[in-house]
Amino acid sequence: MHELHLMAQVVKAVEVGLQGAPNARASVVRLKVNALSHLLSDDRSALQAAFALAVRGTVAEGATLEIIPVSGEPRCPCCLPAAREIGETCVPITGPNGICPTCGGPMAVERELPEVMVHEVVVEE
Repeated sequence: MHELHLMAQVVKAVEVGLQGAPNARASVVRLKVNALSHLLSDDRSALQAAFALAVRGTVAEGATLEIIPVSGEPRCPCCLPAAREIGETCVPITGPNGICPTCGGPMAVERELPEVMVHEVVVEE
């Protein structure tokens, strides 16, 4: 179960971040997830369930998981020359399929993003 291992790593990062504050507890964990990740292609409830298991007995137990999809800078190799003529350089990726909304061809992401990164942790003391 890839999601559980991933969420265990997220919880470990939260715990490391809160080591200097012994009474602190995480109430919200916000993750940025690559829009092209398979983690967003399916129901997000798998991530939520894995997070709920991973936080048991930790400083993040009871915390809410918020998922923020983010994208790199997608470029369509076919449309980019025409887009540059009108001053555009990229098209936002809105889902994991990576299809150009103009021509229907595959998009190329010039700047790869990590699959998941901890964006913010809201802490209660």
